[in-house]
Amino acid sequence: MRLGRQEFEFGSGRLVDVREGPNVHQAFDGASLEWKTPSWIIDGLATKPVLNGTDILDAPPNHGSTFWGVYAVHPLTEIKGGNIDLYYLGLARKNASFEKGSQNELRHTAGGRFWGGRNGWNYNSEAMFQWGTFGANDIRAWATAHDTAYTFRSIRLQPQIGVDAGVASGDHGDSKSALGTFNPLFPTGIYFGQGTLSLNGATNLIEVGPHISLRLTKSLTVIADDHTFWRTSLQDGLYGLGINLLVAGRGNSARYIGNQPTVGVYWNANRHLAVSTAYGHFFVGSFLTQASPAGKDVDYAGVWTTYKF
Repeated sequence: MRLGRQEFEFGSGRLVDVREGPNVHQAFDGASLEWKTPSWIIDGLATKPVLNGTDILDAPPNHGSTFWGVYAVHPLTEIKGGNIDLYYLGLARKNASFEKGSQNELRHTAGGRFWGGRNGWNYNSEAMFQWGTFGANDIRAWATAHDTAYTFRSIRLQPQIGVDAGVASGDHGDSKSALGTFNPLFPTGIYFGQGTLSLNGATNLIEVGPHISLRLTKSLTVIADDHTFWRTSLQDGLYGLGINLLVAGRGNSARYIGNQPTVGVYWNANRHLAVSTAYGHFFVGSFLTQASPAGKDVDYAGVWTTYKF
């Protein structure tokens, strides 16, 4: 059992992660319990998310938000190299904002993840369903994401080629219907692309992206990818990683959001020190060019150093 301020990293970070990438990790105040057996690892938690300030020692718990749940991991002996995650996560927020409006949100998330690797193949598939209440309305949202890759181990530079794809629900635009906007809760800061280039979040989104990586040396890796994005619902807008509305969707009939190729170079100098660099370009699609104000292409480059001890 652990009491106090702590961080969580579940699965591949699609719902709960330490938020590696942005400058400040996502922390929580509360209690957690971990139970391990030869065939199960189960984590339970009841917490308050921490609000990050700009001064020293000014990160209080968010009293308007509560986060709780159970996350279990189980190796599948029937499938060599296979594993399954099963989870339930609950979130209560005061004055949560979506394009539908601002109301108190009580959201439950249940899902599963099938992942592992064998004979050069790696796979990571996840599906989740959300229900609850948003003010006087219900919540009915869902998402699924998949990432499959193959590594050519016998070829020089050991190239890995793969593709990831995902769909997350959006709202239908009816003020009396259930809220359909998917909430990714506390996701990784590196959701799409390399480095911290995730300009948009996994909400009301259809995404597909091939990727390739080359291992130049034991400590130096190059990864390139190309993600394309569309809106799932034409009655909902484009959101950021913090579930913040970036561009409203009502009145805009275009579905295509844009395309984002990125490349990253990662050097793990030793077990403590890592140096990374990334570059990406976002080509705006018809949804953003028809928005008001009209969206423009974005170039982003970054270099960062991580030291862990």
